[in-house]
Amino acid sequence: MIRWSLPVPQIKLKVETYINPSESAEKIISAINNIINKCSIDLRHGDRVVGRSSESETLGTIYEQIRSRAAMGVLRKILLNNRNAHTTWFFLNKQAASAGVVVVIEDEQESPLGPIKVTINCEELDRFIDWLVPAE
Repeated sequence: MIRWSLPVPQIKLKVETYINPSESAEKIISAINNIINKCSIDLRHGDRVVGRSSESETLGTIYEQIRSRAAMGVLRKILLNNRNAHTTWFFLNKQAASAGVVVVIEDEQESPLGPIKVTINCEELDRFIDWLVPAE
């Protein structure tokens, strides 16, 4: 389990994606659960899955896999570019998530069935970003 070296900043995490007609809601929920831990998920309007969490441990799989793939620089750049006050976001490849693999993408077109969007709100966003993807 991931531990912060300092007291944990409070986060609000939102994970969302569309369910295409060729996809099953169960498989999409499973894909999200493969990479986002302890996330409460619900369906909205039958074509959208939304998950929420307020625990930093939710991002444990992303934290570990980003380091093992040396993709920290890319994710850091995306988080900083998408930052707006205390909120930032990034996309994950939905097909890779279904296999339990974290693949950060820069453009939603990089995921043919659509991306999974992860939005993070944190009062101490700089500290959070430095924890998730430290500057080199």
